[in-house]
Amino acid sequence: MISVVIPSYNHEQYIGKAIESTLGQSYSDLELIIIDDGSIDSSRDIINKYTDERITRVYQENQGAHAAINRGLTIAKGEYISILNSDDTYHIDRFKECINIFDTNGNVDLISTWINVINEHDKTIGIKKAWMNMEPWEIANRKKTFASTGDYKLNALMSNFVSTTSNMIFKRKVYEEIGGMRNLRFTHDWDFLLRVCARYTPYNHEKSLVNYRIHGDNTISKQRKWMLFEVCWIMATHVDSFASLLLPDVKEVTIIDNVEKMLESFNFQGNEHVVQLLSWQIAIFKQKGIINPEEIFLDNEKIRNKFLEYIKG
Repeated sequence: MISVVIPSYNHEQYIGKAIESTLGQSYSDLELIIIDDGSIDSSRDIINKYTDERITRVYQENQGAHAAINRGLTIAKGEYISILNSDDTYHIDRFKECINIFDTNGNVDLISTWINVINEHDKTIGIKKAWMNMEPWEIANRKKTFASTGDYKLNALMSNFVSTTSNMIFKRKVYEEIGGMRNLRFTHDWDFLLRVCARYTPYNHEKSLVNYRIHGDNTISKQRKWMLFEVCWIMATHVDSFASLLLPDVKEVTIIDNVEKMLESFNFQGNEHVVQLLSWQIAIFKQKGIINPEEIFLDNEKIRNKFLEYIKG
């Protein structure tokens, strides 16, 4: 069985389509867990219209997307888990094709696919082919970046090409071993993906099987400095986990090639100083025996706000 978690918040114009795209899957062995995170529009009324016995509904006060997802994850009973944002939809055969990949490739632990990027009217804007196009920021010398390697994990470190929690389906053991989403407003999906990549085997399916909606109310379109801080946090937190891929040996030619790839691949939007300071402080805290010290910078509002003062936006 696949457990699908939909975190819902004030998406009355989209939530019905998200629900229907799940219940209408050609692979029907699933449960749908909808966590309404304190919506103040008509989302709850729309959710209540669906009577399919596979649905579990939970209503809670607003706590943020990561908290809504985590509550759904604690309820999930399936062998596989998928998350669908309430403004996105699935291709009808998404689950059937992904389950087939899991069944034929036993070592695969997480699957993402190409993405059909749509607008508020369901019109296709473009097809995002993983790390091969539609990057979140300009890349000057693409052939010199990790994109030229075709390596899923290095490209995941370079940018969040998966783009959305809606584009991940993973085995239950992954969630049980690395935990759920952390307290990130914009990049909880990227953080989760990198934690998976550090320990498990991801797979990119070269077919667009999820519709990712871009519209004026997308969270990432607001509060740019906060988003850039989280990008810096992501890099400071995760880069050490990929050391064996970034610098596999000490041969001169390897060092030169990988230094070039790293410098061409990483773009901190002028905030290298923030990444450096975060990396140093996280390292010091680890030496002091603090577990997951990077979370201090997420959970302490005063500390985070001080960093935001120095973010170049």
